[in-house]
Amino acid sequence: MKRWIPSLLFLLLCGALWPDNGIAQSYGKITGIVTDAETGEPLPGANVLIEGTNLGASTDLDGTYLILRVPPGTYTLTVEYIGYQKMSITNVQVMTDLTTKINFQLRPEAIAGEEVVVVAETPIIRKDLTSVEARVHAETIERMPVQDVGDILNLQAGVTRDAAGGIHIRGGRSTEISYMINGISITDDFTRSQSLQIENESIQELQVISGTFNAEYGNAMSGVINIVTKTGSNVFKGNLTAWSGDYYSRDTDIFWNLDQINPTSIYNLQGYLSGPIIKDRVTFFATARRWYDDGWIYGPYVYSPQGRIQIVDGDTLEVRGDSSAVPMNFRSRFSGQFSLEWQVAMPVKYRIDILGSWEKRRNYDHFFRLNPYGDRGDVEKGITVINNLVHQLNPKMFYEVTVAYKFNTIISRLYEDPFDPRYVHPDSLNVGAFQFSRAGTDLTRFERYTRSWIGKFDVTAQVTRRHQVKFGVEYQQDEVFYENLTLVPAETPTGEQIQPFKPAIRPPSSPVHDRFTRRPVKFSAYIQDKIEYEEMIINVGLRFDLFDANGKIPRDLSDPNIYNPFKLTNIYRDLNGDGVIDLSEQREDNKYTLEERQQFWWRETSIKTQLSPRLGVAYPISEGGVIHFSYGIFQQIPDYSQLYVGDELKVTTATGTQGPFGNPDLNPQRTTMYEIGLKQKLGDVMAIDVTGFYRDIRDWVSTSQPIPTVLGGVSYVRKINRDFANVRGITVTLQKQYRDGYAFSIDYTFQIAEGTNSYPEQEFFSQLGGAEPTKVLTPLDWDQRHTFNGYFFYGGDDWGISFISRFESGQPYTPAIVTGVRVGRNIVSGLQRNSRNKPNKFTVDLNAYKRIQILNQEVEFFLQVYNLFDARNPVNVYGDTGQPDLTLFQMQAVQADPGWFVRPDFYSPPRRIQVGFKFKL
Repeated sequence: MKRWIPSLLFLLLCGALWPDNGIAQSYGKITGIVTDAETGEPLPGANVLIEGTNLGASTDLDGTYLILRVPPGTYTLTVEYIGYQKMSITNVQVMTDLTTKINFQLRPEAIAGEEVVVVAETPIIRKDLTSVEARVHAETIERMPVQDVGDILNLQAGVTRDAAGGIHIRGGRSTEISYMINGISITDDFTRSQSLQIENESIQELQVISGTFNAEYGNAMSGVINIVTKTGSNVFKGNLTAWSGDYYSRDTDIFWNLDQINPTSIYNLQGYLSGPIIKDRVTFFATARRWYDDGWIYGPYVYSPQGRIQIVDGDTLEVRGDSSAVPMNFRSRFSGQFSLEWQVAMPVKYRIDILGSWEKRRNYDHFFRLNPYGDRGDVEKGITVINNLVHQLNPKMFYEVTVAYKFNTIISRLYEDPFDPRYVHPDSLNVGAFQFSRAGTDLTRFERYTRSWIGKFDVTAQVTRRHQVKFGVEYQQDEVFYENLTLVPAETPTGEQIQPFKPAIRPPSSPVHDRFTRRPVKFSAYIQDKIEYEEMIINVGLRFDLFDANGKIPRDLSDPNIYNPFKLTNIYRDLNGDGVIDLSEQREDNKYTLEERQQFWWRETSIKTQLSPRLGVAYPISEGGVIHFSYGIFQQIPDYSQLYVGDELKVTTATGTQGPFGNPDLNPQRTTMYEIGLKQKLGDVMAIDVTGFYRDIRDWVSTSQPIPTVLGGVSYVRKINRDFANVRGITVTLQKQYRDGYAFSIDYTFQIAEGTNSYPEQEFFSQLGGAEPTKVLTPLDWDQRHTFNGYFFYGGDDWGISFISRFESGQPYTPAIVTGVRVGRNIVSGLQRNSRNKPNKFTVDLNAYKRIQILNQEVEFFLQVYNLFDARNPVNVYGDTGQPDLTLFQMQAVQADPGWFVRPDFYSPPRRIQVGFKFKL
């Protein structure tokens, strides 16, 4: 607790200076003025209500009103005033963290009960945006050919994907994104990925902040994905959606078994139901999905994992497969959400969200192409529970208390039982170069989970008409479990392998068995003020973050392995205290026990604290134009895998450089971001946005230079903060809202992303290859100079067709020179890293639907085609040719298996066709 005293003092200081601040990360606000249409005089005391909710406000003496705590969505706003016509404005769109301005001009009542209804125009320019972001609403998602959050992110300016499918925002690493649901992070801090899958049916609004996000968002350097989920209402709603499909490609030379359509290869069944439990008091929203996808890569079942089995009298029999097609990159998923909202009293609301997902999958391994049942698969499970209590103290102030729990686990193994007799000896996997596995089983077993308890307290206050001030604090306690091991042959007490083969598990002290539990802690607080004038909007804030890894590192880095120390003083007790271990003390009964060594071996890691200022300014230059500028420092704790995996530094006596090992004492990574942009309205429903940005990235995780040990010839490397990068670019977006039957958006991104290393281990692998330490910037693996995204929708009330197109210039690769091959291969890289580019990529996706009435119920039939033109889009290439289907090894490797150089995993997915229906309740 003493380690926290400086941080608690900082928190108390913030509370003393800003007693009325707060944050509401899942709400927007509505404000405006009510006046007499004839005289222009303000009308004090007018009642402004949001239909279908209990939200509303009365106008002040100057006719202004303010409604806080409005969930994102589309509403009807109604105003009533004695002696004046009732007026309603429909299609009022509210967005998270933004201000919607709606003014009313009331006319004196001529006919009793007469009401004026006006349809609001959705503003194409949001003048209170001080940085670049994209918002996608439920209605838009429904019209687009997208299946999950990742598909939506692909369409945003500044977003790229690497060869492995990782998402990068504005040139940062894929681990720099924060995923949030209803104000709570669902980022799995071990890998910085989503801790569970969120289905499109649950999304009310998806906000992608790629610019300099406000101080309320932390522990992210590239972007924030903020999702607000749907809630129930006083009206029952629901639907049921089902579809099936398959991959179909003419490129059967690459994608085997895709020349015929099997409608059960992909299938989906999902639905939702929402409505009241107690009208005006308790509502619910529930959704569930079952989805399966065979994938687009199949392997023929030619060889059995068990290879040759013993029969009678010592004879063996080779077990062969039936050459049937086995899915090699399948996905099978269950997911769902249940939300309950209870209006406890007029100013108090309680909400609970329970979200979960379960997925079984296999990632393609080319080595197991002909032995598909010898390759392990993964099972991932995630659950998040969010409890939220909101109390509106007065019309201009409310607070939130949020308590959340999240859990994510991944298990990767071939068989559930580690001693399953179907495991075979690791020698069965030994084959020549460029040859497929002919027998054998994957002996790796992996399991991890991250469990988090989160508590938040937030307050929002409209301090004055111009200032909305926010303050929030958050505490998070994590529990991280990790186990990674390789099964080995069991041995007799004398060290001989048991025959026939039996698998065994080495103890956690072994280098082939890593097992640990860590309990890091996070704390954050921030101050933010949104200052709104007609001629300028300013967002200014300051964020404080604290992180305690609760880790340990060796006191003596020259003798790091507590299980197998090198120094005599760390092995034996110094009985006479002379500092020298003589021969009389080098006895077996004088050795330190592991427990005794623990007392002097480690030192605690330090607590990391950081301050991050943020500033954003939007300056309207005309009725339809606004310039914005923003600046911020963004800091992020490295993902837990970099901190903890291998942090016990189990260095062996083997000569050479070992590692890389984790380092729980890593510092936060840091990005300084600048952004300037112009948004200009073009007509009533069209606008253009031009934004330039620059990012200076420091303290990226890398690997150290070799650290020598006291044992000659033995060294190791561990993770350190060393790498740096910078990204600069410009985005241009042209958007037209839906009118006259069509809508479209087009964006172009030019971006240069350069750094010292693309991933933390790259420096270590370069050193093993004899390269000098990296000192210059080179293109990062995901450096994509040109990106075009296009979306077009055309349709009416009951039909529609939409297209999504995407052009991506080739990402870089490192060319290689083949110098000679005997049995295997020998590549000597003589050219600069990432100095050549892969081929460009282009895709078009289609979504078409038609709604009809069947027995007075609306039914929608739809067709979705992804990669409509079945384009061959390479994601990987051979270094010697720069092509995905040609390498010089094909001519030199005489012992290669036929088909080894046919790599379906070097391409993005081929054409996928899906047909289905949606039945609305």
